[in-house]
Amino acid sequence: MRITKPEWLHHDADKKKLTAIFSVDFHPDGQRLATGGMDNKVRVWSTHAITHNDSAQPHAPLATLAAHGGAVMCVRFSPNARYLASGADDTVVLIWEQDTHADYSGLGDGSLSEGSEVWRPVRRLAGHASDVCDLAWSPDARFLASCGLDNRVLIWDTRTFTQVAELTAHTQFVKGVTFDPAGKYVATQSDDKTLRIWRTSDWALHATVSAPFQDNIFSTYFRRPSWSPDGACIAAANAANGRVPVAAIVQRAAAWPTDLSFVGHHAAIEAVQFSPRIVSIDGTQTSVCAAAGQDRSVSVWLTSQPVPLTAATALFAGSVFDLAWHIPEPSSYESEDDPVVARLAACSFDGTVALLEFSRSELGSPIPIPDQGAMLAAHGWSRPYKSARTLADLHCSDGSNNDDDYDGNSDGRPRPIAETVAQIHLEESPIRESRESRIARALEPISNESASEPVSTAAEPPATIHMDEQSSVSSPAEPALTEQAMPVPVRTKDGRKRVAPVFIRPLGGGRASTAKHSPVQSAGQAPVPKAGQPPFADPPRLPIDMPLWIEARVQSSIGTFEATTENEDADVVARVVGPAGAQSLVHALPLTAARVRLSVPAVVAQLSSSGAVSIVAHNTDSLRLVCASPGTWTVYLDQPCVALDASTNVTAVSLVDGTVHWFDSGSGARLAPPLMLGTPATVVRCTGRFCLVLDASGLISVYDVVALEARADHISIAPLLNSLDQSVPALTGVLLSESGDFVVQLTNGCAFAFNTLLRSWLRIADPHAFRRSDFATRPSNRPITSTGTFAAYSRSSASQLEGIQESAHLQYTRMQGAPSEPTASKAVRACVTLDHLEHQLMAAATIGNDDDVVRFTDLLARRLAQTADHTRVLFWLDALLGPPLVTGEQPSIKSWTPCLASVPKRRLLQRMLRILASNRHLQSQVSEYSTALKELLEI
Repeated sequence: MRITKPEWLHHDADKKKLTAIFSVDFHPDGQRLATGGMDNKVRVWSTHAITHNDSAQPHAPLATLAAHGGAVMCVRFSPNARYLASGADDTVVLIWEQDTHADYSGLGDGSLSEGSEVWRPVRRLAGHASDVCDLAWSPDARFLASCGLDNRVLIWDTRTFTQVAELTAHTQFVKGVTFDPAGKYVATQSDDKTLRIWRTSDWALHATVSAPFQDNIFSTYFRRPSWSPDGACIAAANAANGRVPVAAIVQRAAAWPTDLSFVGHHAAIEAVQFSPRIVSIDGTQTSVCAAAGQDRSVSVWLTSQPVPLTAATALFAGSVFDLAWHIPEPSSYESEDDPVVARLAACSFDGTVALLEFSRSELGSPIPIPDQGAMLAAHGWSRPYKSARTLADLHCSDGSNNDDDYDGNSDGRPRPIAETVAQIHLEESPIRESRESRIARALEPISNESASEPVSTAAEPPATIHMDEQSSVSSPAEPALTEQAMPVPVRTKDGRKRVAPVFIRPLGGGRASTAKHSPVQSAGQAPVPKAGQPPFADPPRLPIDMPLWIEARVQSSIGTFEATTENEDADVVARVVGPAGAQSLVHALPLTAARVRLSVPAVVAQLSSSGAVSIVAHNTDSLRLVCASPGTWTVYLDQPCVALDASTNVTAVSLVDGTVHWFDSGSGARLAPPLMLGTPATVVRCTGRFCLVLDASGLISVYDVVALEARADHISIAPLLNSLDQSVPALTGVLLSESGDFVVQLTNGCAFAFNTLLRSWLRIADPHAFRRSDFATRPSNRPITSTGTFAAYSRSSASQLEGIQESAHLQYTRMQGAPSEPTASKAVRACVTLDHLEHQLMAAATIGNDDDVVRFTDLLARRLAQTADHTRVLFWLDALLGPPLVTGEQPSIKSWTPCLASVPKRRLLQRMLRILASNRHLQSQVSEYSTALKELLEI
């Protein structure tokens, strides 16, 4: 064994004042050695200069990487040799990549890389809340795990460098992490005296090992474990056997037994590290493991024998913090008699690095890669290994060692290099965050300081949220409509064409009681008032618990209206058809106003509201309205109730005489005199302080009951009922939001929102639109919601807008069948997907949902970053930036509104710029608009 400890390898300018080196790692080709130290820098050294002390190599690093704001605690090269990851106590993980095309040394500002090699940070991963202690790449370089003093382990997808999982079972500092070479697990070690093993299939906790650590009384900087190259065991640092410090061996078995350990160190063990190759010594195949710690020594063990192979004592003047192995390929030393078959690097708190070299006579020879692959296959490794020649071939044979990058580039263009430090900060990938934190961040006041800060989010869910992964909308399952229940066009005696009504679902604002009430008549009988009770003011109605429907859609030449006179200004009688074909009369309606006729809910014995407010209307005995919660009160009515609804603020009741009464839900106090509609209400909705009323003539009004003013006044649903095939779409839902916005859903799968500024309906859902989009709504067997509020969609779906669209789509699917799935080329799908995301963003703004506005802005930005459509990018950057400010003047509010829904557009622009920065082909636009935004915020 040969030990080399170069004096010139340090992390400061004055070797008399050495600073601690916390981490060390070999490049997969063995030509470079990376170190991370307390001077906040990562340094890359030439291995040849260390081992040969070549005078031609100056005693200086190949590169000095200075972008961290704190001590660098860990450095790790990726198995595919593409990246170098570094974690520091500034809570950030940086991903570095060598710029092999640079024809100069370092950058102009000297802040990123200095030396004969140029390394640039290409990703900045900001997810931890405290120091990052350890890093580990998965064997195929697909994932990167980071752990730290925030008690968390974060998993990053290295294709996009977005967070895909957060492991939070540890209760104290997490100081070590290692991946299973078979790809099935990742193990983490913490100060809570546990080693936890997690499945990589779903990132769930698989096992917890605590026995070897319960007697431990030692405190360490790190607890760096290591998995053996054959996947058979884990070596865990800082374990104890009584009061004797050991490195515990956790065997891969059902109970993960811990009967074995490496015993011999006199102080706590900080790190253990297995050699990446199985070796053969005297015909015995064995794993090689190194251990080091606070006794300042390094020991090397073979798993086939109970005593160490060798130990280098008093090697350092401080604790040893990290270890790294490199095994040269046999082709590099075939001509030598006793070549170096392994190199072990160790770094210490004393600021030095030692290199231990082992010859073939000391350590044997590495076994062939296919043989090592066969050992991994016994533990579930599924990649091809028989033709592998190197570790990269074994683990990265599926193409993970390629040059593709998350820039949306598929045309073979070279990936541009970051031109400024600001570009690196903008490239930070936003991680998942909760719905509440995302909206809170978007709505917070904009400051100049925040314009250049990276987006830092706290994980949703998730894992990460996708548009095509919608949650089901909870509602009682309903049977699909039969073919006989579908609308059927018929001819009247005079030859006119009309469509028979079809029952769809309850819409009356309450649910009809199914209990038997003796005072209620049976089918075909009229209700009889009791003695002393005034007779009904209206003609008798049948008690039905079926929903309303649209009988006639629009007055037209085909005669969908039945009139008693040819005079269009005269009154007509609208007919309401019951489920058995029975008829009852309602108030006469002017033909000019009643372009749509809706059925009116019949009088039933009892109506009740559902939700936080418990309201029951009794239409028998004494007509009364009873509230059980949140307050207890009773109001007596003059007429029977046909529809009601209640929120925590307002209770609304529609009576048969066409009046609507408003009461305070807590006390029962009347809030206003009766509202006269002119026609009976068919739907009543209450949300917050707002009340929506849909009357029998198809007119919607929304009232702010607290302020006693109309938010929307007599908006006709007639424009929504046109159909090219002359069928009559029926209402399936009327939704009201907390802000007073409302949506109408129809049986044709469409949903419409009314825009008060345009004074027009906007279609926000259509089952036939955007079928070629990557985010198109797909068929599902989920139940259809029957709620009348937006809030239920927010609770049951990843997106409120998508919840509304999915509910409408499901209704259409059950009646008409799933829409066809058209085929399209990749270019067509990309174009339609971009159009679809723009539609979703503006639809979210239409219904006033801030959460969806932020979400779809992020999705649109990611799609723009992938496509690098410069024209489209510039449009959206201009739209969100707004007009430039002229000195002494304000931007024209007539040509540009500052918000989408309630979210400031310039806050959305900040988010979009950070996402667009992931594609360096757009960095000139990102830089230009970042500067412009900063200047606007300074004015």
